Amino acid sequence: MPGLRANGPVAYITLAVASVLALAIYWPGLDSPFMGDDYRYLLASRDMSWGSFLHDAWLPWVEREASEVSKDHWRPLSWTYFRVQYQFFGDEPIGYHLTSFAAHLAGIVMVWLLARRLVKDTAGVAIATLVFAVHPAGFETVTWISALSLAAFPLALAGWLAFIVAVQAPEPARRRRYHALALALFAAALLNRETAIAVFPAMGLWYLLVHQRASLRSARAYRPLVPYVALAIAYLLANSWFFTVSDEQQLSADLDAFRRTWFYVKQALLPTTYEGAALVARIQQALGLVVLVTPLVALAARRWLLVALSLGFLAALIPYGLFSVGFGPRYFYLPSAFFALALGAAAAELWPFVVRPGAERRVGALAATGVAVIAVGVAAVGLNRVDRWVDQGPAQEQRWIDDLRRVHPELPDGGTLYVTNVPFHMALLNGYVVEPTVAYLYPGGTHKVQVFFRADLEDVRPWLEPDDRLFVFGEQ
Repeated sequence: MPGLRANGPVAYITLAVASVLALAIYWPGLDSPFMGDDYRYLLASRDMSWGSFLHDAWLPWVEREASEVSKDHWRPLSWTYFRVQYQFFGDEPIGYHLTSFAAHLAGIVMVWLLARRLVKDTAGVAIATLVFAVHPAGFETVTWISALSLAAFPLALAGWLAFIVAVQAPEPARRRRYHALALALFAAALLNRETAIAVFPAMGLWYLLVHQRASLRSARAYRPLVPYVALAIAYLLANSWFFTVSDEQQLSADLDAFRRTWFYVKQALLPTTYEGAALVARIQQALGLVVLVTPLVALAARRWLLVALSLGFLAALIPYGLFSVGFGPRYFYLPSAFFALALGAAAAELWPFVVRPGAERRVGALAATGVAVIAVGVAAVGLNRVDRWVDQGPAQEQRWIDDLRRVHPELPDGGTLYVTNVPFHMALLNGYVVEPTVAYLYPGGTHKVQVFFRADLEDVRPWLEPDDRLFVFGEQ
């Protein structure tokens, strides 16, 4: 496998295998029902005019508390993208899932193309592509419709690819065109999701440590980075100052922030749902330390590509560790692209040390078999996680919805719906997704929803007014 050209047939076979494995992993989620925040966006798409929706999506700072879709995050292209999907797919979730999976496939292609440009080794390209395609930590980003900002990731990676073409182009006109394309792609990525900014450190490190390492004393070497730095600063000022980022979402370099970052470092080589058994946790910590020391080892060995990509991966964790944009394995999705590239670079660097001269073909075949077996095994883990998530998340919520509509085919306008035994994921954050879900299910009226504990059922019954309704999931 190693020693072949990175643009040879093996590279294309790798891309095809990675795509097939990704389809196998996410197959159970392609027809899963809507869940949670999906109904917030569905409700806004159905009930708001295009003008009101775009005003809310792009100008949320005008009436932040009244915002229907973007009071928590300014992601205008993501919300607009959802509204466009609603025009085509309406109440059919499979269309939304297919576009999310298409974005994941686009991300796989981008990692493949970047690996061919950066690593330039068949083994490295294969490992980078397969790792990103099957890494199970961030699966929820692909399977949950509400993670529609997924489109930011292939856009950001495409921007990096355009930047590479620009700085390597000999003709000035070609350089200008590709720099303009890169900036446009980065802007689109940032308007989809704020953490797309994580691509800038990896890109800058590659440019300085690999492409311009011999010219670092010259001020001219840094000029191509200026517009990208300006774009990042402008976006950060806009998103954190002028727009909707609240105090609790600002940079927070406290102990919890570093714990979150360490959580994501541990997810790299041994992804778990949260915390595994004691032995698994110890192994995960040891492998996390390997990830942390890799840039230092690469620096000592003067393996500059590995230094740049491994540091780029760690830098990609900063928005998730130091900013309160959410916490959990699914946020590892974008950093996994940089980890995959770093792992591909590591494989390319280590190969000469493990292969004796004359044994390349035999060892290469053995290595290819081993990589294939591991990829299939990891894909099986991912498939199991997706299948379990669908059953415990969207399918469970759909059972709740079906039961609600069976018990209450209609709800009186202006009444309160008292609900209990709400599925766990719907009950999070005081059940804030329950009311928009009910509002979407029962159009044409106003229905307040009150979630309460099952133990308080007999205390709630006396409160019921004539237009109020009671729903006890699984018991009516």
